[in-house]
Amino acid sequence: MIWIFLLPAALLALAYGTVWTLRPVSLTRSAIKTGSTVLLALAGLWAGLPGIAVALALGAVGDWFLSRPRDAGFLPGLVAFALGHAVYLGVLWPLAGPPGLVPSAVLLAVALALMLSLWPGLGPLRLPVAAYAALSVGLGLVALGMPPGLLPGGVLAFILSDIILAVALFRLPPGHPAQPVLSRLL
Repeated sequence: MIWIFLLPAALLALAYGTVWTLRPVSLTRSAIKTGSTVLLALAGLWAGLPGIAVALALGAVGDWFLSRPRDAGFLPGLVAFALGHAVYLGVLWPLAGPPGLVPSAVLLAVALALMLSLWPGLGPLRLPVAAYAALSVGLGLVALGMPPGLLPGGVLAFILSDIILAVALFRLPPGHPAQPVLSRLL
């Protein structure tokens, strides 16, 4: 029965990734991007996972803002995702064991290299981006302490998506030829 949420969520995500991600900002584009995450939040509620549902709902809010014009949507989207990460941490931390040393070192090294690369261009967003990055790394470390499967893979895929978004937003000049390719990976 959970498929009544998961199947349309997957179809909306597919539509967004293949068609709508390259279209101009519009209410339809934002609704398609946000709709898939809203449906996942409803699936979390249906499955009896209220903490996960809240985190996903915050992700839907973040998706909405990040699908809007950058000047108005970036910071509220970042805050919504940061709050979602905090909820995920509260739910998942008690379930995780210690993360492996080598994967943890790789995650920390990538995060540090990315922050050092982004830092000069962040300007007034330095503190919010650094706080968000810390939450993302914490969530990644928790995921690395979980048994192998979809959950850690999903968290690490989300972190990779964040890295791609950061590079697209803060390292590439507007109109760079890689922008359309990177947009499809988000």
